[in-house]
Formats: sequence, structure tokens, C-alpha cells
Amino acid sequence: MKKVISTTILVLLVSIVYGQTKTAKGFSNFNEFLENKPTMTFEFQLKKRTNGDIFMTGGISNYRAKKITPKNNAEKVEKELWGISIGDTVYINSYPYSKIVGYNQIIEKGYYTYFIGEPARAEKEQRELGIIKATEKQIAVCCQVGYVILLDGTIKLLRPELLLDLCKDNENLVTKIKEANLKFEDVLKMFDFLAKYNLTKNN
Repeated sequence: MKKVISTTILVLLVSIVYGQTKTAKGFSNFNEFLENKPTMTFEFQLKKRTNGDIFMTGGISNYRAKKITPKNNAEKVEKELWGISIGDTVYINSYPYSKIVGYNQIIEKGYYTYFIGEPARAEKEQRELGIIKATEKQIAVCCQVGYVILLDGTIKLLRPELLLDLCKDNENLVTKIKEANLKFEDVLKMFDFLAKYNLTKNN
């Protein structure tokens, strides 16, 4: 009887940690994402960081794809796919642009698409993302940062100066951005401005 109870508890714990098996559709590249035409389907379990892990990493809700079937898709899902779609939610794969394993939820898909993720730790990726300039050396990084996906699919670290440049054809918005006196850590405020800018492009 004790063995049956222990087994039941173990199964429940595994279910809590990993969640139910989901069907995901994979985007091989940015264009597939834009056109909403995923070319890959697979089964997996989505594991989210624990609350403690999220706190220790500065608020990043990184997800991992576990128990992928068919198994021969595992490496592609982890390191090659641009992103995955589960119902109406899309997660971008952080490995291709940062070499950090995991997926981060896309907050808004629009003229500019954006999300919160981890800053890359290696020098090459830090330079490509705009974390450091071409003449600067690799730096130690911590915590969550905001990313914006440009029109050609390039991913960049969202800074106040980049936000101004992205919205430069909207004088009213540029004035409000300057008045807000944004700092690097004001990720959500910068996302709010991008959302407003996206609306002007949809009209």
C-alpha cells in the first residue's frame, strides 16, 4: 500500500514539474513566424523555471522543452528552431541568438515584435545583440532584459536610444519617450511605447 501511495505521489510531482504533454508547431525561421506557417509538429512537455529560479535569474520565465517525441527532433527543438507555437502563444528559442538553452514567450507580435529574455554571455553574441559595442570586450551580465525583433528578423537589446531610433518617424511618440526619461531597466515602459508605435503601423 505504501509503495502504491509513493508511486502516486511521484507521478503527481512529475506532472506538476513538467505539466501535460503538449502538441507544438515549430517555426524554422523568422519568415515562417511572420507568415504563421510552422513547418514542424512534435509532442513535448513544457517545463517552466521554479519561482526560486526565476527570482535568482532576475525575473526571467525561461521554459524548457522536455520529453520531446519523436526523440530524433530533440536537438533541433533545443538548438535550431526559431520558435514554437502552442495554441495562440509563441515562444522564441533563445539558443540561436544567445547560446542559452530555453524558450521565452513573445509578448507582442507586430511591426516590432518583442520579448523578455536573458542577456547573452559570450562576446560574439553580446556584440551581435548590441549588449556591447564593436570596440568593447565581453562583460558580465545579469537578470532580465528586453529584446526587440527588427523587420529583417535581427534581434537587438532594447535600450532607450534604440527605442527612439525605432520610433523616429512619429514625432509625438518621440517627444513622450524623451519626457519619460527612460532608463535601461525600464523594460516594460519601453514595451508600452513599442505597442503604441505598432498600433500606428496597423492603422
